[in-house]
Amino acid sequence: MDRRQLTKEDILNIPKELCPMMVFSYGIGSAIATAIAIREHGLYNHFMWLLKPGILATQSKTFHEVHVEDYMERHALKFVYGKEWGRKERRILRNVIATDLAKPWYRRLYDPVAIVGQFFGTEWMQLPYFDICSDKGRYIREIDPEYNLKRPSPTNINNWTKARPEAYMVHGRYRLD
Repeated sequence: MDRRQLTKEDILNIPKELCPMMVFSYGIGSAIATAIAIREHGLYNHFMWLLKPGILATQSKTFHEVHVEDYMERHALKFVYGKEWGRKERRILRNVIATDLAKPWYRRLYDPVAIVGQFFGTEWMQLPYFDICSDKGRYIREIDPEYNLKRPSPTNINNWTKARPEAYMVHGRYRLD
């Protein structure tokens, strides 16, 4: 198992050729993050995409871009990519992410109903056309036909990639000092 610890400098210098890359996070000291991780029997409570060096696509109030440093202050991070993803696959991922980012703000809103559903184990509870962070895992389906998760949690996606070590690799992890 890869346990490479990344520094801030390492993260800011992740090669463009490895992007987009999946990013799992855990909000240190957050009661909500802890509740989600406990409920899901996992380590991570949020899922994002590293679009390019230093820039994440993340679902909060809306799906939008942020600087990765915004998450490095209070989050543990794990970076994962597909071993066989070439230029074509990465272009496809960039295009589907960009398509969602370009939607009007009201089409990029967060789905609070889905979080309630996740909490109570009723994942079917979800507003149409709205997403939670881990719904963005669906982009994987565009390049990996084995991706079959519906309404996943970050833990579901993390476990799915871990169960496929021949296809997915951990680039590294970032932990706060």
